[in-house]
Amino acid sequence: MGSGGSPRVSVDLGELRMFAELLKSDVEHGLRPGVAKAENEVHNGLRFGAHTVGGEVVASRQQMAMALERARVNSARQVEAAQVLAEAMQQVLQNYSTADLRTAEQIEAIEKTLLDAIVTAKLILPAATEPHRGEFA
Repeated sequence: MGSGGSPRVSVDLGELRMFAELLKSDVEHGLRPGVAKAENEVHNGLRFGAHTVGGEVVASRQQMAMALERARVNSARQVEAAQVLAEAMQQVLQNYSTADLRTAEQIEAIEKTLLDAIVTAKLILPAATEPHRGEFA
């Protein structure tokens, strides 16, 4: 726990980057094309019992059509949700990278300020502490 009882967050950027890339790849090369293929395969509708007037077959076709529509909607939602997560992971990585860069720039500015102060102090200090010629023989 950090100060104030807040939990500390420790992030392994390499693992996070790997996860983000894997999720993005799964969405782009697996989930999205798979859903599109499935939609294409059932696009023409149900073929069984198309010319049957029997009540059970008609009811089965209706149930099957509703199930396929639910599956289509759920699949589209899964693709959308996975895309949101993949984009969020990319944003988290960007935020960490930006924060690291800002921190590095701030550290660099602090180091430059300290270095400048040391150089200035060294220019002042020897003049004040070196013995003048002839002072010590």
